[in-house]
Amino acid sequence: MAFATAGSVRSHSMRSIGSADTNPQKSAGVCRTRMVMPVADASITNAFDRPAARWSSGHRGVDIASVPGTPLIAPDDGVVAFSGTVAGKSVVSIAHAGGLTSTFEPATSDMEVGEHVGRSQRFGFIAEGLSDHCLDICVHWGVMDASGEYLDPSLLTLPRSVALKPVDMSL
Repeated sequence: MAFATAGSVRSHSMRSIGSADTNPQKSAGVCRTRMVMPVADASITNAFDRPAARWSSGHRGVDIASVPGTPLIAPDDGVVAFSGTVAGKSVVSIAHAGGLTSTFEPATSDMEVGEHVGRSQRFGFIAEGLSDHCLDICVHWGVMDASGEYLDPSLLTLPRSVALKPVDMSL
């Protein structure tokens, strides 16, 4: 992955990593969520608003209430794919299994690009400074799939259920 940026940049090519569902919760038919919130006791202050087209206006993630210095935890297993400055803003991205990428702004990380990060492991901190979304009161969390489609991160944190349905074997 490459970025045209000013300032310090570290980047890493996307690569496949382990399965996201290798450790499902097995209670009451509920599987673990695809992702967890990256901030403890998270409160979303600005919801996802899918743009009509990739270049259209919209809110391509969620803003989560927080302050600079708040620890960020990995929403799922992944690899630090980028840590640096984009257009004067501190950004960290994590590549997850299945082609998903989480991006955080403003954020910093002391982890190296290419380093594995486990689900719920601290990978960085909310940074001070410029942000298109937050002025020292939140962090922006965006998720993109392998085709470049923006996803609503809050939906990826909802519990999933598995239900078995009877099959008519007489057919």
